[in-house]
Amino acid sequence: MTPLLLLPAGLLALVALAAPLILHIARRQQERLTVFAALRWLDPRPKPRSRLRFDEWPLLIARLVLVALVALWLARPALEGAGGPSGYIAVAPGADLTQARSIAGEAPLHWLAPGFAEVEAGATLAAPAVGQTASLIRQLDAELSKGATLTIVTPPVIQGVDAERLKLSRKVDWRVVPGVMATPERPAVPPPILTIRTDAAHASGARYLRAAAEAWVEDGRSVEVGALDAALPPDGQALARLGAGGVPEAVADWVERGGVALVSYDAVWPAGLEPSVLWRDDTGAALATGAAMGRGRLIHLSRPLTPGDMPVLLDAAFPAQLRDLLQGRMQAPTGMAATDYRPATGGPSYPQPPLEMRPWLAVLIGLVLLVERFLATRRRRADAP
Repeated sequence: MTPLLLLPAGLLALVALAAPLILHIARRQQERLTVFAALRWLDPRPKPRSRLRFDEWPLLIARLVLVALVALWLARPALEGAGGPSGYIAVAPGADLTQARSIAGEAPLHWLAPGFAEVEAGATLAAPAVGQTASLIRQLDAELSKGATLTIVTPPVIQGVDAERLKLSRKVDWRVVPGVMATPERPAVPPPILTIRTDAAHASGARYLRAAAEAWVEDGRSVEVGALDAALPPDGQALARLGAGGVPEAVADWVERGGVALVSYDAVWPAGLEPSVLWRDDTGAALATGAAMGRGRLIHLSRPLTPGDMPVLLDAAFPAQLRDLLQGRMQAPTGMAATDYRPATGGPSYPQPPLEMRPWLAVLIGLVLLVERFLATRRRRADAP
């Protein structure tokens, strides 16, 4: 731990130490009447003598200490490297608490949930939101001091994860115990509004997309289908562009403003954009890949839209799968095997804020003030300032 001052200029208030000194030097003069038998014994040319004298030493010291403490409070003293516990154990909801306590021993357990409350027997927690568990683990890594150890106890399947692999600044003691973690409910999202643009060569495949999109349209309206050079839909909607060749600049700009574009298998993927698999069939083969592009997403079909190449087109689940693909739900898993989600090291480290000493200093100032008031108002005190 290293002491430091967050506002050293506050020490300028130490000049106020002169006030108690001046107050005690400028004490009230006392006059006493002395009766002399004769004045002839007095020195005709007296030489007055004076000396500096401080009265009420305890009161003076209390006042000097009080001023010094106030100046130090203004300078905001703090301790660097003193924040937080040396070890922290977080338990994911649903994990077996008996085994978690055997791992922790005498150390306290905290829920891996918003607020990180201490674990209580019989407590039930709501299912985490999508990505919430991953966010909480990153928060712990950022808030714990640099040398603190982190232990996370989780059931075999951890929920509330996101698509990004955890990479933390410290090595985590990752413990998997029996238990079941509640599955988070996805927030209700309105169905996407799909517009189809196609050429003659892809018109037959456009029929499957149109039928799937009309299956989720709530008001029964038909899906707009037009030529490749027809007007683009409003920003933020979904576009299926079925045509060979490169993605036109106008379409790329529309995607970057927040649109979602689905292009055919023979469209040329933009250079420099790294795709990832978003949709697989029952055998694990890729049906679509995609990547973020500005504020939107570009999705590339891996196969022609024909039943022979893509049997899922005839499946009753195809409309729901297409809807999830356009909404991005396929690239945001909610749960996965805890053994596969073990955090890696090498993540960024976060500087910890110093521990401010002002609250304790304020208590000390209050105690010294009480002592000063007691010394200044006691009855037997001499006639002094």
